[in-house]
Amino acid sequence: MKNAHRCIFYRTLAIDPDSRIGSGVRPAKLLDAFRTLGYEVDLVAGDAQERQRAIGEVERKIAAGTEYEFLYAEPPTTPVMLNESHHLPTHPLLDYLFLSHCHSRGIPVILFYSDVQWRLRDYPRQVGWPKYLAALPFFHLDLLVYRKVVDAWLVPHRGMLPQIARWVPATRNWVSIPGFDPLESPPPRPPVAAGTPLRLFYVGGVVPPVYDLMPLLRGSAWAASHGLSHELTICCRQPEWLRRPVAYDSYLGRHVKVVSNRNRQELLELYAGQDVAVMPYGTTNSDWAMPIKFPEAVGMELPILAGAGTAVGRIVVEQRIGWTVGDSEESLYEALQRADQTELDRVREAVRRVRPSYEWAERAREIAKIAEELARSKAGHFA
Repeated sequence: MKNAHRCIFYRTLAIDPDSRIGSGVRPAKLLDAFRTLGYEVDLVAGDAQERQRAIGEVERKIAAGTEYEFLYAEPPTTPVMLNESHHLPTHPLLDYLFLSHCHSRGIPVILFYSDVQWRLRDYPRQVGWPKYLAALPFFHLDLLVYRKVVDAWLVPHRGMLPQIARWVPATRNWVSIPGFDPLESPPPRPPVAAGTPLRLFYVGGVVPPVYDLMPLLRGSAWAASHGLSHELTICCRQPEWLRRPVAYDSYLGRHVKVVSNRNRQELLELYAGQDVAVMPYGTTNSDWAMPIKFPEAVGMELPILAGAGTAVGRIVVEQRIGWTVGDSEESLYEALQRADQTELDRVREAVRRVRPSYEWAERAREIAKIAEELARSKAGHFA
């Protein structure tokens, strides 16, 4: 039975439409985007019992002749077998066998592998050696299975591929970055009076080594002491700010404000009062990380300040939608000293031009096109 635009959406955690974490936002938004594009989506998500029921239903449909254009998989950053709330491998083969079943039936399996922090030198210290050693075989097992059953690997940036090169075929990988919700239009910006300080906005994590704000705070303090009139607003969860390194405090001058938003509307209002969005550039994975706050800032029509050489920084330079900053204390001052109102207007117009290409629907279209390419390739192979 041929069903136009039908796909399977797979995840080993529940889909949370209200998630405020990037790894939770992406699958929820993509699921909505596929449906908006007209796909009838069979969802396999949740705990093992929920997935088992959904898998049974999908497999019955496949046996009855239902055709799916592709399966999109977005597992969390922890190994598949350890994703239950108790972190015990109580259903060791459930997910592997399901992906293998779909692959063997000719359904293209497209998997988004979001991060490889577990491959970094500092990861064992970050999570603790016992936890790292217990999880390591399961990370490897995931990749070994994926190598056999995945038709297309999606990564946030090609810079992470060397970390998993022996598992990911060079001819079967694509880049897929996050998107933004076009329904969240940027609120009206209040008029900016002449002489108003440049307003920088950072939203996200603040605890090293994954999020190290020391380069930003040092640069901001140096710029303030050398005459760059600016305000730096840091928006993060209050409990996380309480766990910040003590070393931050010596750089928290009057130009720095720390806030927390209670809901999404408050965050959008915070965006409306800013001039420049700052992306993480003191992180352990900034070479390939693509924070969801990047397309969110584009959606809010804010110019971007990113680390030179980071994944976001390379896009900023290519699309001319902001500025890049190095690690030295004076680098932020040098990057922003020419950001007068004329320059801000010029860059904001560049952001508006690229904005449509960052919508979640565009991400879903990209994945659907990959599935079409895979289908044509298979058809040619069997012709």
